[in-house]
Amino acid sequence: MNKASRYTEGFLVVLISISLISCQSGSSKVGDKPETKASAFGSINDGAVFAGDYPDPSLIKVGDRYFATATSSAWVPAYPIFESQDLANWKVVGSVFPKPPAWTAGNYWAPEIAQIGETFYVYYSAKHAKHGRMCLGVGTSNDPLGPYKDHGALVCEGPGSIDAMPVVDEAGDRYLFWKEDGNSQQKATPIHIQKLDASGTKLVGEKTDVLMNDPASWEGHLIEGPFLMKRGEHWYMFYSGNACCGLQCNYALGVARAKKLNGPWEKNPKNPILKGNDVWKCPGHGSIVRHADGNDVLLYHAYHADDSVYVGRQAMADVVAWGEDGWPTIN
Repeated sequence: MNKASRYTEGFLVVLISISLISCQSGSSKVGDKPETKASAFGSINDGAVFAGDYPDPSLIKVGDRYFATATSSAWVPAYPIFESQDLANWKVVGSVFPKPPAWTAGNYWAPEIAQIGETFYVYYSAKHAKHGRMCLGVGTSNDPLGPYKDHGALVCEGPGSIDAMPVVDEAGDRYLFWKEDGNSQQKATPIHIQKLDASGTKLVGEKTDVLMNDPASWEGHLIEGPFLMKRGEHWYMFYSGNACCGLQCNYALGVARAKKLNGPWEKNPKNPILKGNDVWKCPGHGSIVRHADGNDVLLYHAYHADDSVYVGRQAMADVVAWGEDGWPTIN
């Protein structure tokens, strides 16, 4: 697909209506056979909701509409914006940055769209034009469709900084989670937390490590892509581990929980909670919204086993089921 058609094509194709896991919150036990129902979501058991290469998808719900964005890598405009009313049928409605921010030089990865108060934020990762390291940036708008004003680089660590996730705690204070890209230098990959100022565009104070990859586990040489949500007395961090990309990928999704954002964080002993199958492989790096039917829905990416790297990582959607033990399951 050429550059123009990728970002101006009207409606993305939903491949098929499928059977999807569905359960009422707290009504099933982990390990129970899930109830299924017909749905147009593109679960890992069937088709994609964004056909084509749209990795690291992020979404929010605004009124009765859903808005999403995704990695655009070297493509510009940077970070396409999608709109839907049902999480199944989507159309391309614009981009976060029609012209790339002046400080950047490609690698437009892992945007995270969020609404805080009346302001819409897109935190993103990009290569710095001056020194070549991966850095985090943020754009703001009073409309999910933009235009977005860029506020420059937030943080540029030595190994690189990627995969930002903003969080507002119970007191109304703002924080940013992100991954230090240590695997780019054969190092560990901590997930950091640091406080944001009231505008959400600057970091203040000192960063703290809250989660680290375990090389002896399914996580392998990295963890990344944190997504935070509060449920009951716990914060939940959904994160991905191991090799995301290419023919030898083995990506999967796990979850940890804590009663405070600074931790301590407990990893689910049953991780990973989402992994590939014979049709879709290497799922991970997503975000969650509450669907109109009352279910929490995860938007994430995966490779189709037949198309593999030639098409890219396509966007999928699955219901998140919650067990009586408080842990989530997917499929």
